[in-house]
Amino acid sequence: MIYFDVSTLNPEKITGVGVYMLQLLKHFHVQGLAVQPVLKLSRLKKKDVIEKILPQKKVRYLLPWSFYQSSDLYHGPDFKLSTQGRFKRVVTVHDMVVFEKKYNAPDFYHKGMVDLTKTLTAERLEAVLVNSEFTKSEVLKHFPHLKEKIHVTYLGCQREKPAHHVNSLELPEKYILFLGTLEKRKNVVGVIEAFNKFKKMTGAEHKLVLAGGHGYGADEILRAIESSEFKADILKLYYVSDAHIHELYSRAEALLFPSFYEGFGIPVLEAMALGCPVVASLGGALEEICADAALLAKPEDTDGLAQHLKTLVEDSQVRTELIKKAFNRSTHFTWEKCAQETAKVYKDLLGKT
Repeated sequence: MIYFDVSTLNPEKITGVGVYMLQLLKHFHVQGLAVQPVLKLSRLKKKDVIEKILPQKKVRYLLPWSFYQSSDLYHGPDFKLSTQGRFKRVVTVHDMVVFEKKYNAPDFYHKGMVDLTKTLTAERLEAVLVNSEFTKSEVLKHFPHLKEKIHVTYLGCQREKPAHHVNSLELPEKYILFLGTLEKRKNVVGVIEAFNKFKKMTGAEHKLVLAGGHGYGADEILRAIESSEFKADILKLYYVSDAHIHELYSRAEALLFPSFYEGFGIPVLEAMALGCPVVASLGGALEEICADAALLAKPEDTDGLAQHLKTLVEDSQVRTELIKKAFNRSTHFTWEKCAQETAKVYKDLLGKT
């Protein structure tokens, strides 16, 4: 039996990891792979609402270790593992940012390192899934003993127009988009500085839309907004529902996403799939995912980022070619493929004696 832990799934606010869980379970169901979603007893109150959004419909509780066989398999899709069972263990590590002190609050940095170290040194850990070659290299930098157990399973992208009508967001006619948590590692201060330079460089009427909740370092970001001479052109949206994501990308002139650190970079893939040209960071996972289908600069190079924005706004030929190239690039990343590659890891482990 394959047990899939949905304990951290929050139906009221589906995060990127939540999308990963739901898409895997959906495609396992379509592919005929029998997977049993499980839930920790501490999440008892969420059982009914979680069941409503799962294709498998039925969630079981994680039982004491004696109920499981050594031939069973357990997957923790959100960095964490259950240590209750005798089953083989698989974990997904989406990034290694908890090992980057400068991007974390001090208490979270210490706890995050301790927790992830426990996970990646756990008994009967048979496989580690990561979303990019970059994250694979980051894991092996700290845990080289996992070299034979690590597998890259790229994420997918499925951004269809909502089937039902939703009220339109009140967005400016022309805008540059940043979508993600307003936190230090996302380089949102750099986004604001690049936007300031773009405005001075071009005199364009474009606004900057920052869409996302507050994270570590948000105070510095808010100060950067307040001190910008173009602060009247900077708009903040907090949590954006999934139903509005399509509109947010499709109406934007460009996605500006020069993050310092990403494990994958879902926003750049979503933008490419929806015809929104991307300006992103050189190096790391973002360059790996974008390849030559985005305009790239070093994240600290705000002059270069501003110049890329200017190019996209003023050169229609470059813009059109980039949109076409980006869409073609996005088709290489599908949830169906992610589920197939994940299922192969399961089957290989279950086939071991």
